[in-house]
Amino acid sequence: MKRFIIIIFISLIIAMPSFIPLTTINSYAEDGEWMQRVYVYDDNGNCLLEKSNVEVGDRFLSEDFCLWEIYSIQENIAFAKKVAQETKPYVKIKNSTTKPIDEKNICMYMTHNDESYLPTDGYDSIYGKGGIHDVASTLKSALEKLGINVTLDQTLHIPHDSKAYTRSKVTATSLQNSKQPSGLFDIHRDGVAKNVYLSQNENGPLSKIRIVVGKGNPNFEKNYEFAKEIFSLGQALYPWLFLDIYCGKGTYNQNLQEHALLFEMGTYLIEKEYVFSSTPYLANVINTALFKSVQDDNGDIFVDEQQINALEDDYENHNNLSKNNENEQKLGKNSQNFGIFAAILIISASATALSITAILLLNKKKNRPL
Repeated sequence: MKRFIIIIFISLIIAMPSFIPLTTINSYAEDGEWMQRVYVYDDNGNCLLEKSNVEVGDRFLSEDFCLWEIYSIQENIAFAKKVAQETKPYVKIKNSTTKPIDEKNICMYMTHNDESYLPTDGYDSIYGKGGIHDVASTLKSALEKLGINVTLDQTLHIPHDSKAYTRSKVTATSLQNSKQPSGLFDIHRDGVAKNVYLSQNENGPLSKIRIVVGKGNPNFEKNYEFAKEIFSLGQALYPWLFLDIYCGKGTYNQNLQEHALLFEMGTYLIEKEYVFSSTPYLANVINTALFKSVQDDNGDIFVDEQQINALEDDYENHNNLSKNNENEQKLGKNSQNFGIFAAILIISASATALSITAILLLNKKKNRPL
């Protein structure tokens, strides 16, 4: 009888995973960015920046075009000094000729596929295709509405570890060689507080965007100049859109071309719908910088006046898309919750059955004649 009980117990343990939905097992990835948040101050005690994973020597360009360099880090506190005052390009409004559609080609991919948005996705990280895939798809749609050919490669580069960029380099290199795009963008989300990215325009709340450039590649200067052009155009067209430009020590696969950038599309604590709302404006800035802007001898950037409000009519469409995605996420959460509830019931029932069996055996043993 004891053998029988042991066999039942082992069988229940082996069978238990089959009753628990895979989504509840595989929903988390080795992310951890939110645990490495660093606050960067100047020597006067003013907080300049909040970011995860900063290092001494990293630089960042603030909204007022001051260039700062981090010179000291003590646990989650860092200090930066001003090293330069960059010249901000003067932006004028002028019509310009649009390139033919067959020359308008952009490629995108995601190094950290697991990255997600806690308020909307229910998790900050999902092993596999996280919420960042939804953001990249929405940005792709916004770019295509501007007549741009977009290739979004959704190859998985999991897990989220130090070798993720090595794996994504294969994808980025393939895109660069096969498509020869005008721009190559890696889509991410950050790991800091919500208020860092939360922004507002006349249509409601949305998410800011951080541009990241890798100092460790031979194209850094060209990448950085392109990032500054994107940043300047964004400030001229949509001053609430961009957070800053961060220059880290990595390469981020940006050695592949001079128009390769990394976009931090909000943070894990912001609603994904707010990030969706930002994508039409980012698309318009990218389109302007790559295909419609021209510069004169003085370095002035000319912007097509008709572009400024080109995608305002699409805001409601993106709003509807956000609501649909939110409903889908709620259904997904309900399914997961049901699976967890069912698993708990099965475990409880199994434990109860084993307890009753043990009690009966003990009683039987007590009542056995000497």
